[in-house]
Amino acid sequence: MQVKTYVAPTKLEALLKIREELGADAVILGERIVRKGKLFSKKPMVEIQVGIRGTETPPEPKPSSETNGKVEPKGMDAVDPMQTRLRKLERDIQELRSLVQMLCEQQGAPASSPPAETERIITIPMDEHPLLRPLMSTGVEPDVARELLRRVPRIPQNAAVGALKQSLLSKIPIGGVLPRESRLRQVVALIGPTGVGKTTTIAKLAAIHALDHNRRVALLSLDTYRIGAIQQLRSYAEIMQLPLHVATNADEVSEGLELFKGYDLVLIDTIGRGQRDESHLQEMYHALLPAQPMVYLVLSATADTAVLEEAVQKFGMFAPEAMILTKTDEAVRFGNCINLCVRNPIPLAYFTTGQRVPEDICNADAQWLACQVMRGISECQVRPERQDLIGA
Repeated sequence: MQVKTYVAPTKLEALLKIREELGADAVILGERIVRKGKLFSKKPMVEIQVGIRGTETPPEPKPSSETNGKVEPKGMDAVDPMQTRLRKLERDIQELRSLVQMLCEQQGAPASSPPAETERIITIPMDEHPLLRPLMSTGVEPDVARELLRRVPRIPQNAAVGALKQSLLSKIPIGGVLPRESRLRQVVALIGPTGVGKTTTIAKLAAIHALDHNRRVALLSLDTYRIGAIQQLRSYAEIMQLPLHVATNADEVSEGLELFKGYDLVLIDTIGRGQRDESHLQEMYHALLPAQPMVYLVLSATADTAVLEEAVQKFGMFAPEAMILTKTDEAVRFGNCINLCVRNPIPLAYFTTGQRVPEDICNADAQWLACQVMRGISECQVRPERQDLIGA
């Protein structure tokens, strides 16, 4: 008996190699986990030893009537029972094909190909996936939709819808929520385009951490225009009895941080900047340098995909650690948010769901966002709840 060794990242991939090269004559003798690769990047691999009976060279796979021209190595069914079911489905379709041809010949009609629906089960192109157009109708762009549907079955419908939801969940990164307590002072800045709700979001976070989590919170407003644009934040600070410092440059930011050195959390509100206003973005960047803050990029769920992606690109100089999606209660479609998630690795930390302070904010929830996209495709309705709030 000739012995041959196969190595692959998974057992299934190794067995598929064996099936392709050796067919049914292969007998699995043993397997083990080995580590392959360079010294500091070795990865676990599956190594399978295979015996080939009665030949010195690997034989060509021989078709049989039971497998309709396809053979499986011993051990395949235990690892991947789905392969067995697929083979059975293909055999059933082949039998239907033969039956249709026989009936046509008996009636004197020319033999025709199998019914279109039967053929489409196997050969339907991606652009004809039954969920492609419904998914695009939610605002998901074509290339993103095709990527999401790449491993989604076309039938049955329930399985396809469930698989699409799982595909969506795998593409929505979540993280970056502020912890409820920290031994070190936290300095956090919110940046983003004009009109996305940064000041209201700052007030919500301040109220939650000051009132719910009993932390010492201070507010710092960075207004590089020296105009009276901080009145809203000043009103929130007075209501919650929190200290507020207004800075217009890096030196005044340093002064504010010195004033608040005994506080647990310093929240920095920045004046909105259009993502194309690069000179003012640079000005704000240099003013924030002394703070070295954790940065949240605040974006509106109502903005279209092009606006969201340009904002991510232009505000990338601040190296945001997470994103906050505002105005989710006003959004009609959420495909734009999915495009953003698929094309950018920055995780989502919070959703805001209205104007009330501090009620209308919650931790970002991939399940909720995926269900908003699925609403036009299946009966999936979940709402973010206030009790899911806030803090790691």
